[in-house]
Amino acid sequence: MNRLFLASSIIATWASVGPQAAAHGLPPSGVAPRASCTALTGLTLPNTQILSATQKPGYCNVVGIINKRVSTQDPDHFTYGIGFALNLPNTWHGRFEMMGGGGTDGSLNADPQGAAGVEVGQGWAVAADDGGHEDSATNVVGGHQDDDANAGGSAHFAIDAQARRDYGYNGIEKTATTAKQIISYFYGLDTVHSYIMGCSNGGRDAMVASQRSPWLFDGVISQNPGFNLPQAGLAEAWNEQVLGTLSTSKDVNGQPFIPDTFPQQDLQVASAAILSACDALDGLVDGIIDNYHACTAKKVYPALASYTCGTGTHGGTPHGGTCLTGAQVDVLKKIYTGPVNSKGERLYSNWFWDAGIWTPPTAPGAGWQFWNVVTAPVPGVNTAINLTLGAGAIPMIFQTPPVVTPVNGPNGQEAFVFKFSFDTDAPKIFTKTAAYPESSMDFMAAVSTDLRPFKSRGGKLIISSSVNDGIFSGAAIARWYRKMNQRMDNHASDFARLFMIPNMAHCGGGAATTSFATNELKAITDWVENGIAPERIIAANTNTASPYPTGGVFDPRIAQNFPAGGTRPLCVYPKIASYKGSGLTSDAANFACIDPDFSRGGDHDFHDDDDGRSRDQH
Repeated sequence: MNRLFLASSIIATWASVGPQAAAHGLPPSGVAPRASCTALTGLTLPNTQILSATQKPGYCNVVGIINKRVSTQDPDHFTYGIGFALNLPNTWHGRFEMMGGGGTDGSLNADPQGAAGVEVGQGWAVAADDGGHEDSATNVVGGHQDDDANAGGSAHFAIDAQARRDYGYNGIEKTATTAKQIISYFYGLDTVHSYIMGCSNGGRDAMVASQRSPWLFDGVISQNPGFNLPQAGLAEAWNEQVLGTLSTSKDVNGQPFIPDTFPQQDLQVASAAILSACDALDGLVDGIIDNYHACTAKKVYPALASYTCGTGTHGGTPHGGTCLTGAQVDVLKKIYTGPVNSKGERLYSNWFWDAGIWTPPTAPGAGWQFWNVVTAPVPGVNTAINLTLGAGAIPMIFQTPPVVTPVNGPNGQEAFVFKFSFDTDAPKIFTKTAAYPESSMDFMAAVSTDLRPFKSRGGKLIISSSVNDGIFSGAAIARWYRKMNQRMDNHASDFARLFMIPNMAHCGGGAATTSFATNELKAITDWVENGIAPERIIAANTNTASPYPTGGVFDPRIAQNFPAGGTRPLCVYPKIASYKGSGLTSDAANFACIDPDFSRGGDHDFHDDDDGRSRDQH
């Protein structure tokens, strides 16, 4: 990094905080700014405009833009640039965090407090970016926007090759580098420890950084990462087309209306069926399938058969809350097997079976139902995230060249999803052209298993993932981790650890122990700064009572043993949480992290090894 001051001033400043602080890398009492907050508006940095610097209680808030330009490739000639915000605490303790983005980005978090919500208050400097584009003309980084409802909507930016790169990887790298320069100027010290933390696309940001820019961050927390998002996009199209076979009506765009295919009561039955097959495999019936390794199709299919209307043992009335139709069962099997082309070649991944297919009303979250079926019911409108956010990303971002369509209408984004060809369109996630020299897998994916550069410079990586969150397959990240471990001579755990969370919806929520962000943050700082690797992370459930009914299609022990208001351990993959046999089931102290028992034979993990066209990049 280019320094903005003399080396002698750095040495003098370090000397002023004491030799013990320098030895441990962090000033014991923190460092105060050496300049006023408002003075930062006059700071000159290459290709960067600082738009505002505002003193707030406890910290200085800086907003700026990097590489602002008018696109020549975009027919609308919109303005683009990497908008960023940086909070600088009045007393800084040497740490910097870059927050990952979300979705297709396009909206700057102008007051970033940290991905765990506590970092600025604890003396961290924290930055965020907008991914190189803005969805609203009222944004704080220059009054420009790049949405066009007739040409891709909020994904319109993907018509510009540089904007694609900024979204994929360049925005994080440029923002972190610029933020560190401002930090150095403001405090007279270089950053001691650098971190990145984010979920979903932000989790992808984190994994991309560890692979593309291994020098940039000491500690990486990647939550529910879309590390192979273009391939996950294929599953979005696959799922909706499969669900569309159950549809009996059309939506306002003339496409299959999906909400009626799996009403809430049917998803509840599906969850109960999966639990009946697998809940006891970890030794405790509590509504949480900790031994997801053993929850295979061979166990789940007979349970689904027993919950099939008419032929099973749980009633014969479709949509009555006790059984699924045979067609619904067939759809679930096809979705959980994962997308394939006409030759039967796998295009993304299969999925672990998980009770989180149903999201109880008292444990809300963006789970399987939200992504695939419905979010908020609107008559005649498909509101599933796959058909809103996903329908924009699939043609515009994941295809090369982008397929420009209006957002709505009979030839809009939904229509593209339902007509998507898994033979001719799916390969385009790997396509490059003269105008778009990087495929979507090139500029977005973080599928490399060669993390030697990151490991060799001392980097530490924590990944936490839902077993099945409805958009990203838990089997896919588990498979990547195993392959990476093999690539790293079976020593991945020296620097990288994966934690799987059953039942958790996307980035939190659901009938699960989902509150663990601050503990995860402590785990990464302990690992980076003190060499203490996390063996388990304690997670809490915030429900005051079990979100599962006390009877009906569910085993009554579920409501009794669910850890409402309690804690459970998240275990280092492939270990699982196991009840010790006594004590409260809502106390993590009564659970051990054990190796799953693969000695009993039969179908078990790793039943997800056949990944087809998953490719190792870089």
